[in-house]
Amino acid sequence: MGTSTLRIVHVVSSLNGGGMEHFVLRLAEAQRRHGHDASILALRGGPLADLARQRALPATVLGGRLPARVAHAALAFARARPHVIHAHNPTALHYATVGKLLTRARLVFTDHAQTRGIIRVPSRFEWRATDAVVGCSQDTADKSGAVGVAGNISVIHNGIDITPARRTREEVRAELGFGDDPPPAASPEPAGPSGGALVGIMPAAFHPVKAHDVLLRALARLRDRGVEVTVLIVGDGDERDRIHGLARELGIHGKEARFLGFRKDVPDLLLAADFFVLPSRDEGLPLAVLEAMARSLPVVVTPVGGVPEVVRSEEHGLLVPVDDPDALAAAIERLARDPALRRRLGEAGHARVRDDFSFEKMTRKYEQLYLGLE
Repeated sequence: MGTSTLRIVHVVSSLNGGGMEHFVLRLAEAQRRHGHDASILALRGGPLADLARQRALPATVLGGRLPARVAHAALAFARARPHVIHAHNPTALHYATVGKLLTRARLVFTDHAQTRGIIRVPSRFEWRATDAVVGCSQDTADKSGAVGVAGNISVIHNGIDITPARRTREEVRAELGFGDDPPPAASPEPAGPSGGALVGIMPAAFHPVKAHDVLLRALARLRDRGVEVTVLIVGDGDERDRIHGLARELGIHGKEARFLGFRKDVPDLLLAADFFVLPSRDEGLPLAVLEAMARSLPVVVTPVGGVPEVVRSEEHGLLVPVDDPDALAAAIERLARDPALRRRLGEAGHARVRDDFSFEKMTRKYEQLYLGLE
């Protein structure tokens, strides 16, 4: 591709508040800072549409039923005249393929591991139309063949660009009803919410793959053992009602499990937390883990997808088996009773992300990929 200034259209299935959608907004914003004309095409709207407007990111939402959506997408691609169409999940690839047929743009697909367990698998025709496939981790690239990808698959690890918090830790914890700090030392009975509770955070869309149910069962076990920990559960999605119902059934809704819904102030909430937890059953390379580590939070995660490429257990965080609430509860209890462990893991995780997973490095790799397409 001969031009160094590119017109890029990123295609996503929605502007809901998941990690992948946040990633696309940040990537488009970074590419515009680098002088490219980057825009977003979404099949459906969502809370991030307002955020795109605030950041002056051109974003088109198709909406409507299938025939009208396809026609609207065709018109949007014709107006944008992109050099590169970058699809970020299999549903988006369907529409991105239409764009390529109309404009002869180069088509890039990033597998965020959303091809497994959540949504549709692309057709052979769509894969043949794709000029480059990128895995967000080596694990994702290794598994891409299982969903029909043929040929070479590049690996570009997700990177993180830290969004500064707007409020102090003390302000956010006071708003949530927590003391300023967690217990200063190991104790048989950690303090409750009014006196420095240990506060965790899990920002993730409500999908079965994220395993909110495992977290809730772990929190019930901690309550039964007298370990007072509260986890802020941030996000929305199809499983919301079922997960809320399970929390009520376990008797932890509103205390051990605090459901905050979709929030635009996740950086503030991360600053207020003492640890991060994500017991996923599958992943690509979750941005939420990188964001937490970048803010020096110790992480409790499962060894799925690209997570072990970032987190070495006992060095950068604690790895626990998939679908094991007892192991998850034990890991969280370790953090609750060992401030030195929290501090050591948090500092090591921060250094890991700072040195190896910067957003700027990732953005430049995508730019090189685009420019190298013929």
